[in-house]
Amino acid sequence: MEDIITVDNLIFEYTDEDTGEKNRVLDNVSLNVKEGEFLAVLGHNGSGKSTLAKHFNAILLPTDGKVFVDGIDTSDESRLFDIRRRVGMVFQNPDNQMVATIVEEDVAFAPENLGVSREEIRERVDNALETVGMTAFKRHAPHMLSGGQKQRVAIARAIATNPKVLLCDEATSALDPNTTKAILQLLKEINQSMGITVVIITHEMAVIEAVCDRVAIIDKSHIAEIGEVSRVFAEPKSKIGRQLILGDAAEKVEFGTGRLFRIIFDGLASSEPVISNVVLACKVPVNIMYAATRDIKGKAAGQMIIELPDHEPDIERVLQYLDRAKVPYEEVGKNEL
Repeated sequence: MEDIITVDNLIFEYTDEDTGEKNRVLDNVSLNVKEGEFLAVLGHNGSGKSTLAKHFNAILLPTDGKVFVDGIDTSDESRLFDIRRRVGMVFQNPDNQMVATIVEEDVAFAPENLGVSREEIRERVDNALETVGMTAFKRHAPHMLSGGQKQRVAIARAIATNPKVLLCDEATSALDPNTTKAILQLLKEINQSMGITVVIITHEMAVIEAVCDRVAIIDKSHIAEIGEVSRVFAEPKSKIGRQLILGDAAEKVEFGTGRLFRIIFDGLASSEPVISNVVLACKVPVNIMYAATRDIKGKAAGQMIIELPDHEPDIERVLQYLDRAKVPYEEVGKNEL
């Protein structure tokens, strides 16, 4: 797949009006977004992820470095119209995007600004509302809708511009779990059926587990890690990745006198009872000291720390079983967790 967005050594700074000091929000960030993928940008609040997102459609421009959208340099002011046409945005609070008194006029607002003909606008609005399941509400007042319905209208408005990229900045963080699940499924359907690249900015692990292909983890103005969701969740390389994905529970475990092994789940069926099978097949007691696994599209991803008796024949049987089952593992010390 070709890159639809390229970020090359991006630096973004702003000057504090009170102190006159420069604050660096993004520091030498490089990132490629592949055409047609579903990418998550994950980080704590204040990590710089929303600032990065605003560079994807030239709301913000780099202090240094480059950002290209579909090959267009975002710093080229003469191409701003082309960039905005290619990148649709959905924000956390849909009320901030509502501009009309009825739904269909609200959805029509964006293509109208792009100079689309009246006849084509009507067709785009109808198609967009049908896609998000809001056709029956097209004559309703937006402020009378539920939070999930408002977010569907916001998505309809964004896709009515026929974008190549749909950028969602914390678009589900204000919704309840069931509505969040429905909105994520809608975004995935748009990604797959329309071929639109989706970039979602989030601090919620459940969002990434449900729909994303890759995840970029941002921390303290830098990209700490990027990769396939299953790989990053199974074996995060960065400190912030381990904190966000695995948590700090392992550091609080009180270990016994046995030997410790890290089991890495990177693609087994999530329903497969690996540890139960080990106990039954090897007749060896297994103590699960810590586990952080998630279901990623029906596959298990994550890690588990188990303690085995300090008895070489028992350990050998267990490790041979894991080898046959093609389950990755490594022995770890108590100070390596």
